[in-house]
Amino acid sequence: MSDTSTSKSVEHINKLERIRNLLQGHPLEWIRLFSTAWSTIKYRYVYRCAGQGTIIGGKTDIINFSRVSIGKRCLILDHVYMRAGSDGQINLADHCAVNSFAKLFGHGGIDVGANTQLGPGVLITTTTHDFRKSMRTEFRQVKIGQWAWVGANAVILPGITIGQYAVIGAGSIVTKDIPDYAIAVGNPARIIGENEEAKANAPAPSVVD
Repeated sequence: MSDTSTSKSVEHINKLERIRNLLQGHPLEWIRLFSTAWSTIKYRYVYRCAGQGTIIGGKTDIINFSRVSIGKRCLILDHVYMRAGSDGQINLADHCAVNSFAKLFGHGGIDVGANTQLGPGVLITTTTHDFRKSMRTEFRQVKIGQWAWVGANAVILPGITIGQYAVIGAGSIVTKDIPDYAIAVGNPARIIGENEEAKANAPAPSVVD
């Protein structure tokens, strides 16, 4: 699945407007913005793991940053934790949003498509253990398609693929693959409907000869 070939050229996160509203409503927010500015500078210009226009919130930790790739114009809020492991990988395509306190453990690999949003407290883990074989560690990749929305405190377990434009309800635990456009909720997450508007308005797939 291509994360960028069918993405709409729409920025659904107006970061400048967000900052302006914060300062107007709470003038002392400029203190927190200093922390955000430093974090953004560190990961964009020093560690070079984030693309142009991406903003990274304060107290966000990116471990094994050389194995983390964050695309252009993403928004990573405060207190996000990403760990790729020595052999893993975390890839976020352009225009992604990761809300506060989300945790991504990419030892088995995490790929997140363009324009996808991860809600507050979302947990993605790629590590499991085979309890039948002395708790041997196993790593399984997680893939999330473009324009997906994962609700607050949802848990995505190892080896899961979530399709493009899919919606995962808040607090859900995803134990099986979720197809394109599906709406899934619950523990374990079950499909309860389809993202009909997104399906109707999605661009037609390109044909390659």
